Amino acid sequence: MMRVGLMGLGRGGQLVAEALLSSSWCQLAAVASRKSHRIDRFVEKHPDITAYDDFRSLIVENPLDALFVAVPPFLRAKYLTLAAEHRCPVWMLSPAARRFDELIEIMERFDQAKCPIVVSRSWGIEPSMQADAIGLDRLGRFFLATGSVNLCSSEDLDWRGDSVRAGGGVLLDRGYELLDTMVKVMGLPATVYAAAKGVSRPGTRFPYDTEDTAALICQFSNGAVAVISACWTSGPDRCEIEFFGTGGTLRIDSGRVVCRDRAGERILADLPRAANPLLASIEDFLSSLKSDSARFRSAIRDHMAAMAVVQAAYLSARTGQPESPSAIFAMHDVKEPSSGGESA
Repeated sequence: MMRVGLMGLGRGGQLVAEALLSSSWCQLAAVASRKSHRIDRFVEKHPDITAYDDFRSLIVENPLDALFVAVPPFLRAKYLTLAAEHRCPVWMLSPAARRFDELIEIMERFDQAKCPIVVSRSWGIEPSMQADAIGLDRLGRFFLATGSVNLCSSEDLDWRGDSVRAGGGVLLDRGYELLDTMVKVMGLPATVYAAAKGVSRPGTRFPYDTEDTAALICQFSNGAVAVISACWTSGPDRCEIEFFGTGGTLRIDSGRVVCRDRAGERILADLPRAANPLLASIEDFLSSLKSDSARFRSAIRDHMAAMAVVQAAYLSARTGQPESPSAIFAMHDVKEPSSGGESA
């Protein structure tokens, strides 16, 4: 059985720990957190698991078969470097990075170490979000997508309100999953036009310089359009995206995946989502690791397109003009992926 470690015991880290503790592939041998109260709570429930208040010790003092990373992107860099030096495979929560160049740097470091690094993803991995289970082919070519993520977060955004540490606001932090799904289904947009503002909490006691509200329009070379919005200062909580195709529609939210005919009158598929949205991605990574697979689904390289869309969106928000994700690849002298999306 593989021995694995976990960095971070926040909300995401708790979901990762839950998945690891239930897995037949691995033993959760050690965890680490910078928050002492989180360590105390975890150790109280799991006294046999070694706990550290230092991420470095977790990596260097344990012979780990894999490291699971559930800390904010700004905390990852030096520890990912250390993991690569120890040739320790990594699975981490999305978003893949704060910026496109940061993603490339991480990717190249692990490529040089010949070591896999994977980012969480539901599309194509979770049973209810696989093309065959959905019957994606019968929905035809998607020509429109609409998605939104909303929540009413704490007034104190902490590091999420600091553009340097966070890299972005609600679009990157909460909108990334929708954008990643959009890219996997429809391909890379030709242009992105976006607005991203911090406008919904004037006079807050906790000033921030990241956007709390964002909207973008993506146009594709085949004429398709996608509209995505994100806001973390107004509920009710929701995260959903709907694709409209020439043969039917596909709607994905946190609870279900539903396909209907084009008129919306007949349900073609109605599949429940997993209670733990990270479970399938984690199990898939562990299975690939155990089988010495040369191909890992949702490897960090496979997230370049989504990060290029995010980067283009933030650039558009600054310039007030449509921007090209393809230009982001060209700016960094990186080859653009050839995939046109599963419905292209």
